[in-house]
Amino acid sequence: MDKSLSSKIQIWAAWCGPAFVVLYGLAWVVLGHNYPPPNPSFTAQELVDNYYLKYQDSILLGQSLSTAFGILYLVWAVQVTVQMWRREPVPILSLIQLCGGLLTGWVLMFVPAMWAWCAENAAIAPAETIKMVHFIGWYFFDMTYWITTIEVLAIFILVMKDKTKPGFVPKWVAAIALFSGLSFLPLTFLPYFKTGPLALNGYWSFHVAFISYGLFTFLFGPYMVKDIKRVRVAATPGVAQAISRKQGGQR
Repeated sequence: MDKSLSSKIQIWAAWCGPAFVVLYGLAWVVLGHNYPPPNPSFTAQELVDNYYLKYQDSILLGQSLSTAFGILYLVWAVQVTVQMWRREPVPILSLIQLCGGLLTGWVLMFVPAMWAWCAENAAIAPAETIKMVHFIGWYFFDMTYWITTIEVLAIFILVMKDKTKPGFVPKWVAAIALFSGLSFLPLTFLPYFKTGPLALNGYWSFHVAFISYGLFTFLFGPYMVKDIKRVRVAATPGVAQAISRKQGGQR
């Protein structure tokens, strides 16, 4: 492929991170009426009446668009992998980041599709079924956080240990990524809290975990573009080549 075209594709992929934050945020938070989410203490019928039927058209559109926009995160994560890979002798951190990014992207697309189904069928399906799908979605969305936490841990370690100058991204940006990943840890106990800061509609999830997550993803984009535009080796080594490199004088 022409190097100029390859560079343009990489730049577009890097900007998919900030684009994801803006577009997914508008679709999921605003149209989806998720600021805050419905009260987890609602009965099944209260959930249907006060949320899915009350905002049915908006939720259906918002969650449908969220399902579409989630792909932007996946594209961005692949580009992060490419740029990390260039800085590793063996791409273990890059591949951990890739796996975490791909799985996170899947959750970001799969779960809104479940909520879209709830909105579509709010007046048809039994209220208990709507509530069951609604909460299964939230548990998938929040409690599978380790796929994202392991992703940002890999990024943080690489940025902090990378000796290449200039660096991939500033260390303070990687520190925000680490904080974001660790801020998800309290979500382990989501089923135990229906009220308070650790509930799914609580202060912690939305004002600490989700905001820091969006912030680090948004900030990475411009620094990734700068890194792409720098003069460097054009080709990224293949997997077989990368894992067969000499380490410590041995193969």
